[in-house]
Amino acid sequence: MNANIITTPFLRTAALGAVLLAATACASVPNNSGIADAQSRLTSAYNDKETAERGQGDLANAKASLLTAQNEWKSGRKKEAGHHLLMGQTYLDLAETRGQQARLEAENVALEGRARLADVNRVVASRDKQIAGQTQQMAAKDAQLSETARKLAEAREQLRQSDMKTTDLGATMVLQDVSFETGKSVLLSGGVNRLAPLLNFLRLAPEAKVSIEGNTDNVGGAAYNQRLSLDRANAVKAILTAGGVGPDRISTSGAGFDKPLATNDTNAGRQLNRRVEITLLEKPAQ
Repeated sequence: MNANIITTPFLRTAALGAVLLAATACASVPNNSGIADAQSRLTSAYNDKETAERGQGDLANAKASLLTAQNEWKSGRKKEAGHHLLMGQTYLDLAETRGQQARLEAENVALEGRARLADVNRVVASRDKQIAGQTQQMAAKDAQLSETARKLAEAREQLRQSDMKTTDLGATMVLQDVSFETGKSVLLSGGVNRLAPLLNFLRLAPEAKVSIEGNTDNVGGAAYNQRLSLDRANAVKAILTAGGVGPDRISTSGAGFDKPLATNDTNAGRQLNRRVEITLLEKPAQ
């Protein structure tokens, strides 16, 4: 009875002492610098956007391992604490690597985007240069066309002043006796000068065509005058082609003495009948 009374308080005191001793021992265990450093890395990793997003699972494992390492260290189980610390550091390494990988991927996308943008900018710059060149060419062409139109208008006015008669076919210029000697097809200087306005117009209006018809008086036979009238028409054609008018734009014919303008019974009448009629098939502007 007495033994139990003595023993029970003693056991209680001994147990309390053991608890106090264990508590004192835990309180006196110094912090592990490795664990502290790893926990600091863990905080930084959570604060890093890419690492927190890409390494979320690894960070959770690292956190659990470091907590276990801390508890093992405080309990005096250094070997176990070291093992869990190593695991936590390994998980941290994985998480940080995944975060770095995410940053590199983002940078690569940005670089590719900049490269594509640079390519687009080069294409746009090339296109702008091309458009500028085309615009310049168009402006030069417009200026050239304006100058050609001005010259063509002047040529038309010169034709109107050359006593050209308007017919159903077009405008007709008549070269009469001053242009040819009797019985000859050589155009005299006066006739050549009369052709200058027409030649100038034909150079400026490449779509225009002319029809040249030679005529004679009735001196001589019909065959002779037919040949002579055609020769006179061809003589005029030769002058125009020499001046740059394509021969395909010029047609010639000889009417002989079949189309007199006046009587062949007088010198004055015969002079009117010795002529070449040049018809401009493209009418000048009125």
